[in-house]
Amino acid sequence: MSGAAVVEVDRDGPVATVRITRPEVHNALNARVLRDLDAAIAGLPADGVRAIVLTGTGQRAFSAGADLDELAGLSADDAYDVLAAGQAVVGRIERCPVPVIAAVNGLALGGGFEVVLACTFAVLADTAQLGLPEAGLGLMPGYGGTQRLARRVGQPVAAHTMLTGARIPADRAHALGLTPVPPVPVADVLATAQELAGQIAARGPRAVRSVLLALRHGADAPLETGLAFETALAGLVTGGAEAAEGIAAFKERRPPRFDAAPAPQEDQA
Repeated sequence: MSGAAVVEVDRDGPVATVRITRPEVHNALNARVLRDLDAAIAGLPADGVRAIVLTGTGQRAFSAGADLDELAGLSADDAYDVLAAGQAVVGRIERCPVPVIAAVNGLALGGGFEVVLACTFAVLADTAQLGLPEAGLGLMPGYGGTQRLARRVGQPVAAHTMLTGARIPADRAHALGLTPVPPVPVADVLATAQELAGQIAARGPRAVRSVLLALRHGADAPLETGLAFETALAGLVTGGAEAAEGIAAFKERRPPRFDAAPAPQEDQA
């Protein structure tokens, strides 16, 4: 499709930064943005990227949500197809083989907040605000917000956020556990996220992947099932070449030299 890029990718060794580049509409998510975002993130792990930072262009918005021009006038059937396609993209971000860190540089509303919820974790600017205001427009979250937010903060907080349209400021988001990192000045949010991505990228890629698998597949399972899955993954990791290198490096007091092979697929350790 012609026109300026709506998603841009920068690479710094094993860390990639993916930017939504529609600042004139607060980085709103239309079909093209979602398609290009999906393609960009899907291709990076196979190219040796070990951690991804996802952000929006400018200092006003990570993303203000779905592009309402594309939703206006849709029939129920057409709307279902559009929303299901968007939800599938967000789901694939959540299942990315490498960590995806959201660098939230401003507003993350509606679909923008739903993308943040799908990321491994987020770094928030102290000016950031999160929210799901769709009900005020006669709409509702459709990219996973009703499910992911409730699982993160509980049903009462999720219901209040969605039913009133109240925005969650950065300090409140940190208190709720929506970000593990205290808010930082907006000028520092991208660098902070990239620094964290670099720390992760320096660790064993198979170990990182296995931690993600254990978290994703064990979180909603009975404890015994999750523990059994953890043991199976830990056994595979411990018996591999990556662990041998990590242990040898520790004993020799040197940085480990982990293999730069692509991360394993979703169903592998």
